[in-house]
This record gives sequence, C-alpha cells and structure tokens, in this order.
Amino acid sequence: MNENQPQPAADDREADESEFSQALGIESLGVIDGATTLALDLEQKHMSRASRAHGGVLFTLLDSALGRAILENLPEGRGCATVEIKINYFRPVQRGRILARGWMRELTKSLGYAEGEIVNEEGKVLARASGTFFLTSTLRQQDRERI
Repeated sequence: MNENQPQPAADDREADESEFSQALGIESLGVIDGATTLALDLEQKHMSRASRAHGGVLFTLLDSALGRAILENLPEGRGCATVEIKINYFRPVQRGRILARGWMRELTKSLGYAEGEIVNEEGKVLARASGTFFLTSTLRQQDRERI
C-alpha cells in the first residue's frame, strides 16, 4: 500500500465521531504519511470577532489530532485523556480548508507524548503543538467520586 494514501484506522474509533467534532465540522482523513490527519473547512461559525479562525478552534483540532495519534498506537479498547498541551500560533487564517496532523512521539506505561501542526491549503504552518496524554485501560471511563 502506498504510504501517501490514507490508511484505514486501527479500529472503528475514528468512524465513531463525537457530536462535538460533528458540530464543528471536523473530518477525519485517517493516517496520511504517518500522521493522523483531520480536516476542517472554515465557516463563519469558526471565526473570532476579528474575522479569523478562533484560536480555540485551532486548539481543538490539534488536541484531537494528537489524541488520535496516541490512540492509533494503543491496543484496541484502550484510551487516553489530555493532561497538557502547549500550542504556538504562527499566522492567522480567514478561509479555506485547514489540515491538522498529529504524530505519536513517545509512549510509556501511563503516558503518551505527541506533536502536531496545522497547515493551510498552501502548506504554510499556522500552529504547532505538543501534548501529554494519560493512558487509560478503556476508551470510555465512568465518572467516579472525587475526594
């Protein structure tokens, strides 16, 4: 199989999009060139008062791409939760299709580390992020009482 072509997800986790991702219009493109890849066609609902994509939209895309990169490298049924993310914004974007790409860089027994970027249609980097994720034994966890 050509590594430049989208690869199927490790299991059906990506096929089960959350209502949150659906509401934002996030599209999963699978794994392309080794990166978990998401796409978003920018609309008015994604814009800040300054008429450019809101930083929270870019943050959400990177959080999702990085988390999915970790999930792709875990056994089926396992999950992860964001512990922290650091993001740098480099240039604004007002329109078009943007791609978020995430790469898993390190896994330990309890943590995963990933890096990613968002690019515009010309391939210019809009933002980069790195994040740490807590690895869980199941994809979904029950709420539990906190002390």
